[in-house]
Amino acid sequence: MIEWLIALGIGIVISMVIYSVSFAVMVAVAKKRKSEVNITLTNPWMSSAIVSPVVLCLSLLAIFLMSMGMLPLWGFQLPTLEAMVLPSTIGLIAAIVVVVVSQHISPTPKKMNPPSDTRGRITFFIVIVLLASIAEEVHFRGFLQNILDNTLLLAFNFGWFSITGGAIVSAIVFGLIHVAPAKQMGASVPVLVLSATILGLIAGISLTISGSILLPIIIHIEFNLVGFFLGIRSKPESS
Repeated sequence: MIEWLIALGIGIVISMVIYSVSFAVMVAVAKKRKSEVNITLTNPWMSSAIVSPVVLCLSLLAIFLMSMGMLPLWGFQLPTLEAMVLPSTIGLIAAIVVVVVSQHISPTPKKMNPPSDTRGRITFFIVIVLLASIAEEVHFRGFLQNILDNTLLLAFNFGWFSITGGAIVSAIVFGLIHVAPAKQMGASVPVLVLSATILGLIAGISLTISGSILLPIIIHIEFNLVGFFLGIRSKPESS
């Protein structure tokens, strides 16, 4: 148990460093390109175009160093089709329910919805639906969950699935990291944090079931994709 707590401390510290460096890079780029500041203020989601690639690269580096070459143990392997079908289907259903309910309770602010023009929507899709989903899952499930579960597997069995200690911690941290964006956007902090935590738990369970980081990435994309389509649908109403 002591080893798990040490791994938890290491994981949290490395996560803080990775995100601190990522946001520092974003600020540096924004200052260097003054025109980007207005774009970021008008469309805060554009910050992910800088933050996500840095998080992804640093997380991959951390995983490579921590895994000592044993990447399959850290989710870098292809899952079986059988392991993908049911969890991804459940993930899609959960995405629809969670995102729709969240939007009903606290609608996404206009500036965080996809732009009205085609080019802007394509950029939003690439940056938020794809890039952010990949970067966040590689970090929170690929790195943080695995550093804990590979140190000591604390699992709570619920029949056909298990929730590990790493999945719970990574989901909570993933939820809490959405506090700042929620305040920046003017969205409901409890709603955004709770919905992100639920996403994190489902993604964490899917990693345990499949042994592959690919499935959490797919589920994360499903959540962001539902939000993307709802954002497009609500755009005319909010203008």
